[in-house]
Amino acid sequence: MRLKKIPTTVVTGFLGAGKTTLVNHILDATRPMQIGIVVNEFGEVGIDGQLIVADEEAVIEINNGCVCCTVRTDLVASVRDLLTRFGDRLERLIVETSGLADPAPVLQTFLADPDVRERVELESVVAVIDALHADAQLDDDIAREQVVFADRIIVNKTDIASPQAVDALVERIRQLNPTAQVEFANHSAVAVDSLLGVRSFSLDNLLAVEPDLLDEAGHDHEHDDTIASCAFIVPGALDATRFNRWINQLVQTDGQQLLRMKGVLNLHDEARRLHFHSVHMLLDAKFGKPWSRDEHRENRFVMIGRNIDAERMRDGLLSCMH
Repeated sequence: MRLKKIPTTVVTGFLGAGKTTLVNHILDATRPMQIGIVVNEFGEVGIDGQLIVADEEAVIEINNGCVCCTVRTDLVASVRDLLTRFGDRLERLIVETSGLADPAPVLQTFLADPDVRERVELESVVAVIDALHADAQLDDDIAREQVVFADRIIVNKTDIASPQAVDALVERIRQLNPTAQVEFANHSAVAVDSLLGVRSFSLDNLLAVEPDLLDEAGHDHEHDDTIASCAFIVPGALDATRFNRWINQLVQTDGQQLLRMKGVLNLHDEARRLHFHSVHMLLDAKFGKPWSRDEHRENRFVMIGRNIDAERMRDGLLSCMH
């Protein structure tokens, strides 16, 4: 008997572009469809898995590495695990890559592994682009590769970027990838039917861009050695006023070097967890679900940037404790 293939969407995009927000948007719009999620993060402490709105058993996190390099074996194992957990109930897979992931070897993993290829159909590759910061980000080789290998491109955060900047960005995108469908969004909100069921992935198009895509030896991807992550898990409660003062001062002094910050935080006298995000000097925070009565409350905080002084960052966070 021939097994049905699970349609799979790969979501890429540079740090802070809005990938997790897009995944949550898809999940909200497709309930009660059973979707398995694989989330990869560049750092030792996972945050994004806690921000995904799916059932916990449907989410697998791969931490402390880029899915295109050190943890590709874990990617294959995660896909197999979800196929085993849900069997015929699994209707779709979404793989959210790290913001520092080159998509070529990620796609190679799905196309070259015989067991995965037999069960999974790579349906689309979606790149989320931050309209506010893309001009600088697209100077990075990885960000350009994310655009080149996409068949769907979402230009996100158009509400906070100027129309002139968006127009210039689209022109630059078209120079890199003239065939991809481009959509515009605020908070990654797009019509889900434009992303799912479209079967827009084309191996022929990708081979035209990267002829050695299916060659295991053809991948030679190195990260910028100046980019690193530091992650902290701190028990106890934060003082909201102190944290607000510290984080605002931090982005003023270090914002250009801090590519991305994110955290799930426990504030004093607050029943809900705080979801915190930043991209360079742009800060955002909102409350998530309440802490359960028997849940161990802690603060999980990740920073990704250039030449980070991890000890200074940790001392700053600890100074905000209640």
